[in-house]
Amino acid sequence: MKKGVMLLVCLLGLSACSTKFSYHFLDWAIGWEQEDYVTLDKSQQKAFDALIEKFVIWHQSKELAHYVVQLTEVEGLIKTNTLTPVLWADHVNIAKRHWFRLFEFALPELLPIIMSLSDEQVKQILTKLREEEQELVKEFAGKTPEQLQKDADENLQTQFDDWLGSVTAEQKVLIHQYNQQRLSTLDMWLEYRHEWLRQFEVALGQRADKALLTERLTLLMTQPDELKSEQHKVFLRKNTEAFGTLLLAMNASLSEQQSKHFYKKLGGLIQDLKELNQEAIEKEA
Repeated sequence: MKKGVMLLVCLLGLSACSTKFSYHFLDWAIGWEQEDYVTLDKSQQKAFDALIEKFVIWHQSKELAHYVVQLTEVEGLIKTNTLTPVLWADHVNIAKRHWFRLFEFALPELLPIIMSLSDEQVKQILTKLREEEQELVKEFAGKTPEQLQKDADENLQTQFDDWLGSVTAEQKVLIHQYNQQRLSTLDMWLEYRHEWLRQFEVALGQRADKALLTERLTLLMTQPDELKSEQHKVFLRKNTEAFGTLLLAMNASLSEQQSKHFYKKLGGLIQDLKELNQEAIEKEA
């Protein structure tokens, strides 16, 4: 189950190890991440900190309830053996919309901060993003299909290990078969990321025009699939449904111990999200 639920959880802006304790450091984590990309001046930092404070309150009181609903529904589909590849793909799309809402909420107050960035600050952001892009290209460059297959198997096995306790030899075969049949999107993905960065650079270069900046950032942050080729989108959908098929096969192969481990972990995550959400609601009352 790991990769599937992990994908949902990541798209929801959380990690598989999310707890009530770590969530309370979300504002600190966001600030730490921001500092890695750009150094803001005092006025910008004050505005950014105020936005993050507002964002965390909104996220905890409003968004976490959506995550609980979806994860509970996915849990029910798995328990009742009614999950299908198409339903899985639909849930991935729902999770993406959760993610996009984060940017929709933040964008109005983020715009003035972006518009106030100096050329040097913009350069700092783009330099960091280009470095990350180069690191990605370097990570995959020169690897044979066999090496990429091995890496994919190991990554997926590690993720399933986390959610199931450990995977069996039979389950490793299922994972290997999925990765063998998965349509290759690596080149298209790298091309998409490059195009996204190119358009983001254009947007920052035109940041003095609020209407244009709003239009471009809305596209980049909430409609990024528009930058993908039709073939890329078709391949992604097919791979997502294929992963749903893998989930069904993995579910059918679970031992009693693995099943208990999975539902305990997922149930704990859902309960944490419920309690965090209720905590925020009570504060607002």
